[in-house]
Amino acid sequence: MIAGILLAAGNSTRMGSDKALLSYNDATFIDTILDNLNRSGCQPIISILGKSAELICKQTSVHKFQCYRNPDPSEGMLSSLKIAVEHLPDECKGFIMALVDHPMVRRETYHLLLAEGKNNSDLIIIPEYQGHHGHPVYFGKDFFSALLKAPNNTGARKVISDHYSQVRYLKVEDSGILIDIDTREDFDKYNH
Repeated sequence: MIAGILLAAGNSTRMGSDKALLSYNDATFIDTILDNLNRSGCQPIISILGKSAELICKQTSVHKFQCYRNPDPSEGMLSSLKIAVEHLPDECKGFIMALVDHPMVRRETYHLLLAEGKNNSDLIIIPEYQGHHGHPVYFGKDFFSALLKAPNNTGARKVISDHYSQVRYLKVEDSGILIDIDTREDFDKYNH
């Protein structure tokens, strides 16, 4: 069992509105990513949301996911990831961590990460497009404890750097792994 975790608790201050509810290809960012996680075979799917959690959960059209609220998103992305990891079932062998500001990742990339991760609970798998690394990222079960123990201010990057010998890069034909929608300008540039 490989879980899907969607981190969407940030305040979206640079965007000016909640990214989760922005529209891309006739669906919200959150619906797009949850649908990709679901259709790729991730089980369970957990989303960590911030101050707008109740509103977002009511507005999403994807119903096969668990929704939790991070009471203090200012603690950083890792604080949200820890909440999700704490809710993973014991039989979970790993998870794909997706970010709400990366809605352009192709479904095939999720499929490839899931396929690579199924038998690799001892690896961290990062997608690579034309020599650049992006999101989403797969973490095997062997790293759950390290993620839970890491200081929030270091983020998951610290766990990745501490276990670099167990990191694998997965070449994908998907520029969406690199596209991070943080500002209104980013949104306008890619949403046409």
